[in-house]
Amino acid sequence: MNLVASPYHLALDPYASAEGKPMPPLGPATLAARIRRAGHPVALWDATFQAGPSTFRQCLEGVRPSRVLLFADHHAIPAKMCLEAQTRAATEMVRLARAAGAEVAVAGPDASDRPAVYRDAGAHAVLRGEVDLPATRWAAGESLTSLPGTGAEPAPAMDLDDLPAPAWDLVDLREYARRWRARHGAWEAPVSAARGCPYRCNWCAKPIWGRTLKLRQPGAVVAEARDLAARGADRIWFTDDIFALKPSWLRKFREAVERAGGIPPYRCLARADLLREPAYADDLAATGCREVWIGAESGSDSVLERMDKDSTVEDIRESTRRAHERGIRIGWFLQLGYPGETLDDVRATRNLARAMAPDELGISVSYPLPGTPFHERVKAQLKETNWQTAMDNRLLFDAPHSQRFYDHSREVIRREHAVIQALASAGRIARGRAALADLRRLLAAPKHLARLPWEHLQMALAAT
Repeated sequence: MNLVASPYHLALDPYASAEGKPMPPLGPATLAARIRRAGHPVALWDATFQAGPSTFRQCLEGVRPSRVLLFADHHAIPAKMCLEAQTRAATEMVRLARAAGAEVAVAGPDASDRPAVYRDAGAHAVLRGEVDLPATRWAAGESLTSLPGTGAEPAPAMDLDDLPAPAWDLVDLREYARRWRARHGAWEAPVSAARGCPYRCNWCAKPIWGRTLKLRQPGAVVAEARDLAARGADRIWFTDDIFALKPSWLRKFREAVERAGGIPPYRCLARADLLREPAYADDLAATGCREVWIGAESGSDSVLERMDKDSTVEDIRESTRRAHERGIRIGWFLQLGYPGETLDDVRATRNLARAMAPDELGISVSYPLPGTPFHERVKAQLKETNWQTAMDNRLLFDAPHSQRFYDHSREVIRREHAVIQALASAGRIARGRAALADLRRLLAAPKHLARLPWEHLQMALAAT
């Protein structure tokens, strides 16, 4: 028996637990489907809702697998962040599988970055790069040492048109749906339309696909989204680093959506320089995009240049306008503390968020992931390698200012944004178009207003 195990534990990630948006393991479910399609028996263990790695022992006793692949889902943001708490859980699962007598391989972003950590825990091999083809050959009985991806070179990219539909029958989707609806009123499920990203942002880790891009056929993506709708999904989350990077693909996707009679509303990631184009924004809206996130990163062009972002502050402004004109909510990811960032740059970021009022903000300090040019630049300064949990926001390098400064700067931007959103909510309430979230924002506004003077003062004191 082959066992594909997803080692991410939500209980070990306080930020993600509080956020209440757990995603089922898309990569492991797709791999399990491929192994099963090839005629080999397979089981799937999803650790998401387990209290800790010790419960994996029960799975091993029940399944009695001869081969175990621990596969950290390369479509999931927590896996891409290579969090230390999850690494410890995964290495404990390796030890448990070895103790049960299984041959053990490990795959995913962290294993590709730090293979020695998993070999030291007892893994027989680390599969680097895409695992679909080598893992299927392993399930067929091939030796681990003969598989691509076990040596110095990662396994080659595969033909995405050969991907099967994920084996969602092996995952308890009902628990995901229950938790999403209890927290957010609707369940959002993942679909991948592409793999990879060709852009050169020097802080962005690309341990699986590198700077490549492969797109699936639009019709297959539509079919997968509609299948999840049939399974009860209310919304779709496109996991791609950049959704519809090629506008020509997006136009074909629009045609496929229209032929199929629609898909559930969706959320995705895009780039500001793409989204500012009217035709691109039109096609997103027409295909059901209701929320788009961009890596805005900074309100300073000089910082964006240092990041090799290949986009500008004007792109951020225009893309935000385009989204709002078409009724699409927009979220920004912001970074503070990138090398060379000045106090004026931080203020420019705060002022841009004030002026453009994105619907959502995700704010962190810069995080030097292994394998990136940014990490190489600050490697000599590092006392720790990775964050413990998602949005840990601890400085791991010698940033331009102190941890205290960035903690208070983040709070200033976050609370100012909350007040601006509360004012927008008040307008919707007055027009009779409010949702429950609008009432929550309005009720929370006095708390943010009361706290802001203190945060401004602490930010100023920490900057001196």
